[in-house]
Amino acid sequence: MGKLDGRVAVVTGAGGGLGSAISRLFAAEGASVVCQDLIEDAAATTVKAIEAAGGPPAMTWVCDVADSGAVEAMFDATVKHLGLVSVLVSNAGVANTPGDGTEEMFAGNPSPNITLMSDDGWQRMLDIHLNGAFYTSRAMVRRLAPTGGTGSIICMSSIAGLAGWGQVHYSAAKGGLLGFVRSLARDLGPRGIRVNAVCPGAIDTPMTAAIPAASIEGLKMMTPLGRLGVPDDIAAAALYLASDDASFVTGQALSPNGGIVMA
Repeated sequence: MGKLDGRVAVVTGAGGGLGSAISRLFAAEGASVVCQDLIEDAAATTVKAIEAAGGPPAMTWVCDVADSGAVEAMFDATVKHLGLVSVLVSNAGVANTPGDGTEEMFAGNPSPNITLMSDDGWQRMLDIHLNGAFYTSRAMVRRLAPTGGTGSIICMSSIAGLAGWGQVHYSAAKGGLLGFVRSLARDLGPRGIRVNAVCPGAIDTPMTAAIPAASIEGLKMMTPLGRLGVPDDIAAAALYLASDDASFVTGQALSPNGGIVMA
């Protein structure tokens, strides 16, 4: 018997390393999963993997989580085809945005990060991470709360949100998610809807592949466990928070990070 049998989950950014691992594990544990991504082929690849493993019905959905209307349409379609959503993983995210100064930094530009960042580069990061979490959480609760149903919302933050590592827009967005999670947990707790964050450390995914090799080695040396994490490490944390194993856990930030940041 799976830990998520009979539940419907929406995982955003499901075509990426973390989102794909989470979607596949949720399906293996019995959930019907909507795999959202901005890139159709990426989301479809995750759905095909679920189907190949004999999982429950899964669905691809392509939209921008920073578009509230598109998010509402996704939840309408999910309810119609799979049922009411009781698990949400707001995972869609990017490490950098156009005009945020990343290229200049990697090229050795000594200027402060904030001076290299354009208005658009800053805003797009907040739109994806913070607005995306808000829009998807609101859409889920709008449909779930009137039924009296319980559920779990999981927002993907980062050690950047805990400790200020990374570029200023990324750390601000990830830190903002922690405040969002705590406030929403208080708001929804009386309804039996739990809200938590996962704050990964450095994880071996396509997103981290753009980081210079020397920086990656430095991260490994700073990590007490001596390695990068893998997507399955994060998927396991998300499964715990989504399942009844975490029935008394809300408003928390779980950080699988190999010890590089300690509370």
